[in-house]
Amino acid sequence: MRSLWNMTLGAFRDDIESRSMPGCGAAAASSAANGLALVLKGLRLSADDETAASRDRLIEQADVCVDALAGYADEDVAAFQDYLAARKAASDPDRDSAVAEAGQRITQVPVDTARACLEGLALSRQAMAYTKPALQSDTRAGAQLLHAGLSMVLLNVDANTAQLDDPQASDALRQERQRLQADADRYLAALTA
Repeated sequence: MRSLWNMTLGAFRDDIESRSMPGCGAAAASSAANGLALVLKGLRLSADDETAASRDRLIEQADVCVDALAGYADEDVAAFQDYLAARKAASDPDRDSAVAEAGQRITQVPVDTARACLEGLALSRQAMAYTKPALQSDTRAGAQLLHAGLSMVLLNVDANTAQLDDPQASDALRQERQRLQADADRYLAALTA
């Protein structure tokens, strides 16, 4: 599978509107990754010797998170492709277990993406202290994109939760979903107050 990150923005947009994949999860993860890139921009362009060590640690953490978000965009597409392939394998004797395994993966990828978005929001909040006032609008805009990405990908969690046969797993997923959204809302409120 080719990486979404090797596509032009126009090709990515065209694929979103005309193909089954990429979909909501990939769009959410890529939007969040671009949001965190705005946060990183503010950090990198606000360099000063006084806070260099703290800023550098924050940049390292944000670099890891932005890479994770970028990976989740590709992972979302791969997981959905595998799920569709498993469902099409009607004559395969292992079809049910393959569908169950692929279904578990398409449930886990959005949760992991949302967790990474939340981590990015936490980093955004920390970044404000190290970002020059003129660049803080980029940090706030980046946080908005991270929040939007998290909210978008939680729509996938909602859809996937409805498909689960296990009531305990479904309840646990709903609770985590609510916690992730509530935590993200708090971070965003703190950043935009």
